[in-house]
Amino acid sequence: MKHARPLKRGATIGIAAPSSPFDRNEFMRGVHVLEHLGFKVHYRKDIFDQNRYLAGTDDRRASEFMELMQNSKISAIMFARGGYGAQRVIPLLDSEIIAEHPKPVTGFSDITALLTYLRQECSIPTFYGPVLTLLGKNKEEITAERLAAALTTAEPLGDLPAGDARTFRPGQAEAPIVGGCLSLICSSMGTPYELKTSGSILFIEEIGEKMYAIDRMLTQIKNAGMFKKAKGIIVGSIVPHEGEVYDLESMLDDVLNHFAGPVITDFPAGHTLPFVTLPLGTTIHIDAAEGTLPKIIATERAFG
Repeated sequence: MKHARPLKRGATIGIAAPSSPFDRNEFMRGVHVLEHLGFKVHYRKDIFDQNRYLAGTDDRRASEFMELMQNSKISAIMFARGGYGAQRVIPLLDSEIIAEHPKPVTGFSDITALLTYLRQECSIPTFYGPVLTLLGKNKEEITAERLAAALTTAEPLGDLPAGDARTFRPGQAEAPIVGGCLSLICSSMGTPYELKTSGSILFIEEIGEKMYAIDRMLTQIKNAGMFKKAKGIIVGSIVPHEGEVYDLESMLDDVLNHFAGPVITDFPAGHTLPFVTLPLGTTIHIDAAEGTLPKIIATERAFG
């Protein structure tokens, strides 16, 4: 089996748009960030296409991704933005061809569905990290630094900067980290691309939902047994709908009342800046003691 390799400075990162259209200026600012990090950037001219609320037709978006995967000059793939649409592309992709051309893929939000497919079906190294338009808004150096470290480091990433993360439920756990955007995890359930959480540390984040909707999605995951199968939970950035009057912490305490493993909240990943890139599918260790700042350590290499 072929294995992906970490990038070297000067390598070319291919950019795809499998989801929504995006702001060209923010995109170009993101390109400049990657170039400042020492990478070359490649994208097709039709990446700026728009078809309703999508970045072009399903066929355009699928062929773009497959072309980048098969291009030997492309060392990694990132994305213009999230939004909506990646799930529509997945059935048009060829898992066998993708697996024959392994390279790291980084994204978040709507890209959750695609990252899960690539990791579970194609054994592709995936990272939960910023997209180009978020990089274009970024003023936090740690966001770009942690992205570059994730893509270029052959050894385990070690301590993952936890920022203002809090120990919500104390405990220790060691397992592969999986997950992503909460609404995308829920929308994959019952499909061939459903997230597998058995023996994992589950990461979740979300933005713009009312508290009852966040409760509903967490309860769906709970009722499906996904929490019961996990060894620990990391909650990233959860930004409720503007004007929300109900408290996130009390809702989490209620929904997770019977979860036995450690729970960490406010980890800096998701719809937030700074954004610490997470090496999905690789083993991490959680050490969350009562009243102390939690430690999260990546103990396994992301590259085979």
